[in-house]
Amino acid sequence: MERIVEEGLKLGAEFVEARYQDLYSTSITVSNERIESIVIRKEEGIGVRVLANGAFAFFSSATLEWDNIKNMLEESIRSAKVIGEYKKDKVKLAEVESVKVEAFKKPSKSPIDVELEYKRDLCMKTCKMMRKLDKRIVNATVALRDYLDFRITCTSDGVLVKTLVPRAVLSLSAVAFEAGKLGSYRRGEGASLGYEYIDRLDLENFTKMVVEKAVTMLSAKPAPSGRFTVITDPDLTGVFIHEAFGHACEGDTVLAGGSILKDKLGEKVGSELVTVYDDPTLKDSWGFFEYDDEGVKAKKKILVDKGVLVSFITNREAAAKLGLEPNGGARAQDYMHPPIVRMSNTYIAPGDWSFEEMVSEVKYGVLLCGSRGGQVDTAKGTFQFNAQEAYLIEKGEITKPLRDVSLSGFTLEVLSKVDAVSKDFSIRPGTCGKGGQGVPAGTGGPYLRIHDIVVGGRKR
Repeated sequence: MERIVEEGLKLGAEFVEARYQDLYSTSITVSNERIESIVIRKEEGIGVRVLANGAFAFFSSATLEWDNIKNMLEESIRSAKVIGEYKKDKVKLAEVESVKVEAFKKPSKSPIDVELEYKRDLCMKTCKMMRKLDKRIVNATVALRDYLDFRITCTSDGVLVKTLVPRAVLSLSAVAFEAGKLGSYRRGEGASLGYEYIDRLDLENFTKMVVEKAVTMLSAKPAPSGRFTVITDPDLTGVFIHEAFGHACEGDTVLAGGSILKDKLGEKVGSELVTVYDDPTLKDSWGFFEYDDEGVKAKKKILVDKGVLVSFITNREAAAKLGLEPNGGARAQDYMHPPIVRMSNTYIAPGDWSFEEMVSEVKYGVLLCGSRGGQVDTAKGTFQFNAQEAYLIEKGEITKPLRDVSLSGFTLEVLSKVDAVSKDFSIRPGTCGKGGQGVPAGTGGPYLRIHDIVVGGRKR
């Protein structure tokens, strides 16, 4: 990596960033006690970004043969110089601390040391448990993923960072069928740990919860449509704050004019009960990392403080253009992709209410849990999410389950109408997609109570 950086500067680059990755991962999917797939990956390679004439160029290579790397380095620098001739807005990078550090998060039971047979048998056993719990389960799927990710980031600014992060996640999905009706539910549990995390999962309760929720959805009734008071559970709260708000806080999106938050720093964007963080330092969390892929120290970033927008997520380029400090927000899916501005663990901070108190004050409303996907427009500030499960709230009590429930509206309007935030708090593992890349990201938070929100997709 150091040789690449030195050679790049000799060839006329203004800045060189060389990244190396050695990745081990396993992916196993079992459906109805049949193995659908087993994929084992062992990859290594380099990704190099060069800055010349105010423009970036990037290349990656799965081979570490020096002559090949040198040729690609020369070609990339020539490309950057040509691009720079037509680039009015020249790239500038915010200054960062020159560090040489090893940040290894060593698992006590590394994914690479666990036998494939053990992983397979774990999936088969879990799948069998799900199917035995209720005869109405017509499909039970178990997916196990693990990673051991070693990276080196070396730059011409004197940064040399070596990181090691393990991850393991177990995801369950159940589909129930009875009298022509389907009910389904899915959930994943994961952490930036090895198999010590998987081993301590309570599989009996985990499988029971997933199956019971799928079966409960069999009796769900059509959802009402109109404006109601809603309560979102930590899962849906997390999806909302990640997709509808978090992406709008990414510095490159702000600069590109794709964010409703542009020019709103210091302004009120939500209820004073709403405080939003992006925190890659959260211990053992799915979106954990100590240094980003530009070699910048990760930080707990407060994006919204009691309803006021106070910061954005930045990489070095966005920080320079926005007049902010780089805060460890540059992430790359792997060595084949350049780092771009990304979230880590994005969540709304917990409040003072108990869940029971929040429900008791709702005369007629809807409890929305989890997400089955949706649509977001960060430039217009609009969103629409389909809840994974929902329940009617009547006279302060949760009554019947509902199906096909959606939540839609304007992001900032929703944040301004939050009138209660729970003490209960959790974060779920997920994948953040952007620019053709996917990275581990945690989403979550507390229960939120929001008044006068559109449910069912249309106004009453």
